[in-house]
Amino acid sequence: MTLVSQQTFRNTFRILTLTAAGMAALLALLPAAGHDQLWFLMMAHRWLAGAQLYGPQAFDSNTPAIIWLSALPVLLAGALHIPTTFAAKLLVTLLETATSLLSLYFLRKARPSTSRYELPALLFAAITLFYVIPARDFGQRDQILAFLILPYILAAAVPHRLTLARITAGAMAAIGICLKPHHALILIAIELNLLLSNSKLKTEQNPLSSTQPPSPLRPPTLTPLQTLLRPEPILITLLGLTFLTAIHHLTPLYFTSALPILHETYWAIGHLSIPALSLEAIELLILAAISIALKPRTRTILLLQTAAVAATLAYFIQGTGWYYQQLPAIDLFAAALTLQLLDIVQQRTFTLPTWLPKATVALSLLALALTTYFTGSPFTPDRAFAITNPDPTFFTALAPDTPVAILTTSVDAAMMPIERYHLTWAQRMNNLWLLPAILRSESPSAGTPPTRTLPPATIAQLDALQHRWMVEDLTRWQPKLILIDRCQDPAARCQELEDRHDNLLAFFLRDPAFATLWTHYTYAASHGNFDAYTLKP
Repeated sequence: MTLVSQQTFRNTFRILTLTAAGMAALLALLPAAGHDQLWFLMMAHRWLAGAQLYGPQAFDSNTPAIIWLSALPVLLAGALHIPTTFAAKLLVTLLETATSLLSLYFLRKARPSTSRYELPALLFAAITLFYVIPARDFGQRDQILAFLILPYILAAAVPHRLTLARITAGAMAAIGICLKPHHALILIAIELNLLLSNSKLKTEQNPLSSTQPPSPLRPPTLTPLQTLLRPEPILITLLGLTFLTAIHHLTPLYFTSALPILHETYWAIGHLSIPALSLEAIELLILAAISIALKPRTRTILLLQTAAVAATLAYFIQGTGWYYQQLPAIDLFAAALTLQLLDIVQQRTFTLPTWLPKATVALSLLALALTTYFTGSPFTPDRAFAITNPDPTFFTALAPDTPVAILTTSVDAAMMPIERYHLTWAQRMNNLWLLPAILRSESPSAGTPPTRTLPPATIAQLDALQHRWMVEDLTRWQPKLILIDRCQDPAARCQELEDRHDNLLAFFLRDPAFATLWTHYTYAASHGNFDAYTLKP
């Protein structure tokens, strides 16, 4: 590429980077956090206030790592008197910036051919992958894991020495895996790749044969022991064991209560077949096919692809088909594809038109205008917290801190209105995620035949537990408003129960203790899929 074309290339991607940053602000930074992020912040707030994790005030299926991490923005928000969601996004942005710099450090070590004119393109790719693509999933565990594990993957392509950068990369990867243990598969895949094919991998822009002596471009072949004794895998293992020890001592209920319940119930949530999961991940599979088909496969690219394949396997293992669980695989395949395209640009001689930056400015302004329009210009609370279900009219007349309960299996119906109207969440869980397994096991013929059903004794145990928890929650918080998802309505499609028509209120009224409490509530209204009941004066 000529010097003029290099300057044109650089200027074009500088413009695209600014555009991507603007779109990231509109799509990820200005709107409210997603429902999971809000729930983890709420759990962290309760934990800091003295609640026992996985106890009567805060119960979840995820490891405590995300709650402990979410405590940081809660503390920062309290110290600076800023919104908790803003503090959370600020900390995620700072952490992502640090990992981007560390990733660039390792990339330039692993890929010495990286030119200065390519840096704007790498920055554009980073902002697009970790801000724009996640959008409302910004701050999700999967999105955080994707950028935390990237320095470790790139470091694996560099001759190892004990350095602060490698120690930091190992620590970041360990935190990411603690957030999403499924992605320990990435660690296993990378280490196996290094063990099995260390001497066969092609180095960046220098495909030397194994008979040639080591050079800065071609790292020396390591023995299996030397490969495993790199700083990163050692530190990840030590921090992982420390994390398990901390759970055992600080939150033992995760092992004794949360994990057994998760084992008995998650199959009804992560129930999609491989073809169904594939249909939900068409973009991911197309991206994977393009990246794997392209050449050259240099050492760094091959390691990124290896990690991406492992992340894809983790997505299929989880079995839900949710988009945010595809993010690590999408980001890693896209990172590999970015390097592949830059290699193609380097290897070919062509001239870019000098008018390209001006055309890019025009298209960028159009893209920003369209993004602003289709996101509803989220510059006000009503637009930032876009609530359509449940109907916002349920909450507009409520005073702040009013306790509210929502009986639903949907994971996104509760947290947004609670945060938007500053209400108190009157339940220990963010939704009734035990119910799909209970209902499908009790009456498997009421919907699509499940792939698994629980034995009667287990059903009875979970049934009693769900009823007892609901009674304890209503007694503890005495919610002034209770919304009930009308799953029995054929027009309603309750999450994870779409093929059934279960009456949630009838399920709870089977318990005499709940029925007694329910005499204190009266029907108020129905909007959309929800019926509202209010506490009698």
